[in-house]
Amino acid sequence: MRKFFIAISFFTRIPIYIQSEIKEDEFYASMDLLPMVGLVIGGILYILWYILMDVPKDIVSFLLVFIYIFLTGGLHIDGFIDTLDGILSNRNQERVLEIMKDSRIGSFGALGLILLILGYFIIFQHIRGVELLLMPMVGRSCVFVTASFSDYARKEGGLGKTFIENVGKKKMIMSLIFSFLVIWFINYVYLLSFLICILLSIYLISFFKKKLGGMTGDTMGMVIELNQIIFLLSSYFVLFFK
Repeated sequence: MRKFFIAISFFTRIPIYIQSEIKEDEFYASMDLLPMVGLVIGGILYILWYILMDVPKDIVSFLLVFIYIFLTGGLHIDGFIDTLDGILSNRNQERVLEIMKDSRIGSFGALGLILLILGYFIIFQHIRGVELLLMPMVGRSCVFVTASFSDYARKEGGLGKTFIENVGKKKMIMSLIFSFLVIWFINYVYLLSFLICILLSIYLISFFKKKLGGMTGDTMGMVIELNQIIFLLSSYFVLFFK
């Protein structure tokens, strides 16, 4: 349970009191619980959606976007922005990695941020609460796929390097099984959307290897955000044509 609370305290803004100092190995071990952290985030979003069911959808959607960013601290959105700035700069690998490390937001990142937030805002108005519950879990489970089959792209260390080095095939399989069982228990229809996200993650392994030579913490943030959007979109169409 302590490991779970450590994961919640680091990957969200939820105030959690941890008794005694957190050891380095405890922090690394807490990364394994990222899909569960996603389920907690999704649970909060679902509760908010349920409480506000009778409120106009655009207002609810705005609040959901706001709460999502607040809960995560924009941690993965920041990686999404930095990755877009680097990848779309059309430079060599070394220069792209330098651009991604720059804390300033570029034009590509700004455009990507607008599209991402706008995408969430629009999609949140047309989905059921179940998608909100599952979305963060799916995004965080899929990052295990890319991380377990990738090398770290930078020469210097970082949180991304720690995650990649500690996520092996076994942990990837466990995270996917966990998400599979949760989705199956709630509604097996969403397994198709989950499969689409896994396939996207597999493609991103080769994409980032070609562009950067591997993964970084920023690209993992992009993997999470992309998979969340794709999960929402694919779930909408799966249910629409069902």
